[in-house]
Amino acid sequence: MLHKKSSRNNLMVKALATSVMTAAVVIPVANENVQAAPVTKTTFNDVPKSHWAYESIKQVAEKGLVTGYEDGTYKPSAQVTRAEFATFLSRIFDGEDRTTAMFTDVGSHWASDAIQEGLAVGFIQASDFTNNKFEPNKPMTRGEMSRWLANGLAHVNADYGKAIEEMANSNLTLIPIPEFYKGGVNKKDLPYIGIALGTGLLSGYEDFTFKPNGNTTRAEVATILIRFMETMKKAPSDVIGLQELREVANTGTNILTLTNYEKARYGDDKGYWNRMYEKAAKEKNMDFDEYIKMVFGEAFKIPVAGEEIGGFEDVLGKPYTLHNKRAVNTKEHAIFVDTRGSQAKGVYKDMFFNPNADKGIFAETLNRNYYSVYYEYTTTPNQDTTLNSMMNGSIEGQVADLRVNLVKAEQFGITTPRTTDGWYYEEVEKGEFKKITDNFFTKGKTVRYWAVGFAKSQATDNPFRDKISGDTDDGSGYSYSIKK
Repeated sequence: MLHKKSSRNNLMVKALATSVMTAAVVIPVANENVQAAPVTKTTFNDVPKSHWAYESIKQVAEKGLVTGYEDGTYKPSAQVTRAEFATFLSRIFDGEDRTTAMFTDVGSHWASDAIQEGLAVGFIQASDFTNNKFEPNKPMTRGEMSRWLANGLAHVNADYGKAIEEMANSNLTLIPIPEFYKGGVNKKDLPYIGIALGTGLLSGYEDFTFKPNGNTTRAEVATILIRFMETMKKAPSDVIGLQELREVANTGTNILTLTNYEKARYGDDKGYWNRMYEKAAKEKNMDFDEYIKMVFGEAFKIPVAGEEIGGFEDVLGKPYTLHNKRAVNTKEHAIFVDTRGSQAKGVYKDMFFNPNADKGIFAETLNRNYYSVYYEYTTTPNQDTTLNSMMNGSIEGQVADLRVNLVKAEQFGITTPRTTDGWYYEEVEKGEFKKITDNFFTKGKTVRYWAVGFAKSQATDNPFRDKISGDTDDGSGYSYSIKK
């Protein structure tokens, strides 16, 4: 159904003031249609220049996105309702399309036209509501706001919609908020929160929590609306944080987005393989390809010059038996944080890297021309062992040998070993030294955990040292090299 924009604006603007609620009071239904004169001021007597959101509020007021009240106030601390936020976004899109609202509590509401536009644009999804009720005067949660903003971006650029689908349909998706592991977030909201975080539309609090069930004030929403309009001009590929999240959802790593690594390629090695193994295959009366698979695993492919060797996505979840047989390991994620400079960079930096941690000889540090790499593993030990012992029993890069900073592990609910190695104490009475471990890696007990390693960021004269590589028991492999 189509309606003229002007009629909607007249009704909506005249009634806007009555829709606002304070933190403790919801406007009764009986008063929903009471009209009040709009205020077109761009500065307000309760928003002094010293207010942190003064410039943002002034800007959205000048654009006509948000209006004030008859008494000259803006009410910056008031919570934003669903009706209000629908109104704000509808003013941004300013379209003609409408979808008749099937909500039983919207028909004569002052924001009905804005809600119908939201349904037509798609930033409001009828399937997100139950019992055919929109509850227009209910304060918006940050989770809901993330949904509306992400859906709004998808209307402008379909690739944002694809990003939502990628994060929604992948078991590799990792959203850098404490609620991801600790709970307190609807899993269906995670891809939308990912869009909000990745684009910078919304951010976490000082303790890094996202508070998806928390509310947003009119002051905060002014800033969000400005960010939203700026983001509408960008393609998802222009937003590095979002690209990291998408790469992780698709491949389990953000290496190609954040670092200067690229997938390594085979040289002209086929002749080498023929010379090395043709004779051995004949001695066993086997076909050459059959022999290669027997030796290197079913997934192994004879190198073809110029072909990519493989990436983390080719080995995730596949077992790798350590050389010292201490455990069978699998990689689940490989998350990079750029720690080359004076500040850590990357969408996952707050989740893993603690800039205030004590700096031991093997601790993560800045300004060392290294990337910090956070690996998630599933491990089944064949004997009681330690993280350091497993690292010593693997080829370089297959097992990281540092635990995640314990402050970060606590903040984000990350599982990591409490110690990296066994340590000894002296039993004074008997004059004996006994070895202590934290019983994290126990024989036969499968455990999923995170650990930290490092990757070079600058090329050297030794190409073998400029690679991140590894393989699995079935012959699958990954290899990345620093771009020259």
